[in-house]
Amino acid sequence: MSELIPAQQLRYSAQLLLPEMDERQQQRLFASKVLIIGLGGLGSVVASYLAGAGVGQLLLADDDRVSLSNLPRQLLYSSAEVGLHKVDCAKARLTAQNPEIAISTLPKRLTLAELQVLLPEVDLVLDCTDNASSRLAINQACYTQQVPLISGAATGWQGQLLALKPWLGQGCYQCLYPDWQDSPSCLQSGILGPLVGMVACQQALLALQYLLNIGVIPFGHLRYFDGLQGTSGQLQLQQDPDCPVCALNE
Repeated sequence: MSELIPAQQLRYSAQLLLPEMDERQQQRLFASKVLIIGLGGLGSVVASYLAGAGVGQLLLADDDRVSLSNLPRQLLYSSAEVGLHKVDCAKARLTAQNPEIAISTLPKRLTLAELQVLLPEVDLVLDCTDNASSRLAINQACYTQQVPLISGAATGWQGQLLALKPWLGQGCYQCLYPDWQDSPSCLQSGILGPLVGMVACQQALLALQYLLNIGVIPFGHLRYFDGLQGTSGQLQLQQDPDCPVCALNE
């Protein structure tokens, strides 16, 4: 394993000072590949933190274009980029932030079949989408391909975070929302940028902990909080014995 060059030692100096970190751990990040699905308020923040930390390969998937209403909470984009594909804008900004990492883009909404092909190539999936069909497809693909999933959601004043290894009998998103329908979009229910950022920062932190194999990752537990009331909590996900995705008696 090669040593970090002086410029890398300087770039990553703050995180290398942590007792859990060293050059070997930094090399571990360089060797990691993460799929980020959705580059809105969650994904744009998550991608920036993972790129900054030196995650070596980021695969970015989103079929959307930048709109003016995105800009208060989607921090990768500028007014000049309205109308452009988010993945292209994100790649340009992240490459400028850290030219050492490799970034691939998929300007499309991934189907279950496409996810099944992609997932064996990655170490971790971050679900930053905003619709039920995508979340359920991601959940099913991660289960069948046995790739860990960290999913975030934010709408109104509510935020949720869920880390999953459902093949270990912890349950999955299908168990949590067996009859899930799309919730109102941010433009319908309202949202403040910092609330989305809070969820995204937790997603990024859990992702780095997982890739580095440090700390406690609450797999199978749903974290939730209310940004208006300042309350938060956690509950353990229960596996639905009739779940069509992860039930033990399938």
